[in-house]
Amino acid sequence: MNAVESWSAADEPQLKDRLEQRAEPVLLRGLVHHWAAVKAGSDGPLGICDYLQRLDRGVEVMATKTRAAARGVMGYNDSLTDFAFVKARMSLPEFMSNLAAYLPVDGAPSIAAQCARVSDVIPGFLNENRLRALPDVVPNFWLGNALTVPVHHDHPYNLACVVAGRRRFTLFAPEQVGNLYIGPLEHTPSGAPISVVPPKSPDFERYPRYREALASARVAELAPGDALYIPPLWFHQVEALEKVNLLINYWWPVVGAKDLPAPAHALMQAIQVLNALPAAQRAAWAAMFEHYVVQREQEPAAHIPEPWHGVLARRR
Repeated sequence: MNAVESWSAADEPQLKDRLEQRAEPVLLRGLVHHWAAVKAGSDGPLGICDYLQRLDRGVEVMATKTRAAARGVMGYNDSLTDFAFVKARMSLPEFMSNLAAYLPVDGAPSIAAQCARVSDVIPGFLNENRLRALPDVVPNFWLGNALTVPVHHDHPYNLACVVAGRRRFTLFAPEQVGNLYIGPLEHTPSGAPISVVPPKSPDFERYPRYREALASARVAELAPGDALYIPPLWFHQVEALEKVNLLINYWWPVVGAKDLPAPAHALMQAIQVLNALPAAQRAAWAAMFEHYVVQREQEPAAHIPEPWHGVLARRR
């Protein structure tokens, strides 16, 4: 595995455009080190909880707790018949009370309040911890102890900012999808399909192509104040490494044609339609998709007069 490229970028409006132009992830050292929340997180393991307690507005969060056999991984059980965790709604103070209770316990269950909208649960956070690069994007927060989220991907642009604790990201380019053994597209832990390969002890006999994925992987370890930009569709595994961790992440959409469905919907429809065809026909349609959709080798409308481009017309 290779290290993710690192920048010493400032939090400025131009940063958004610089990130959107990148096809690969980048580690932004110290991007949010000036935040009040980062300073609070340095005041002992529960410093960040004291800070969040002051901002709490009584809105419940979705709390996740891994089962004992999961070994701190929020994924499937070994037989791929069920999830290896349970979920429950609770107040933020109740969740942080559980987090504090587990602090001195070795081998405690992994728990996390995941993907909670900052503006709903702790709205005051936005006034005290601003990101000038993304002023109109409302972030989410992820609070918990040591927990591993298996390999998955997101469709929007993603900027993940570590506020307390440390996190390790292992990233894979989209073309590694066939080597990652992604699980069901519908029966997912939280919306995004995940890899079924056990992240802490991969079974290479059962999942041999995962070796190739790991050989191409990028890795980044973030300290408080660091941020990681993850381009759309880049797969990533996320490990929270401390007994108390807080991540703030910003998702913002890839803007396409407003009158067309999202690419993910087009993919799901294509899968449903083409999976009903014989193998030879699927191969033939693969050539059509490569030529007309991916357009890796040539511009399919280059030889056609522009007024007749029709659906092949470039929209941006």
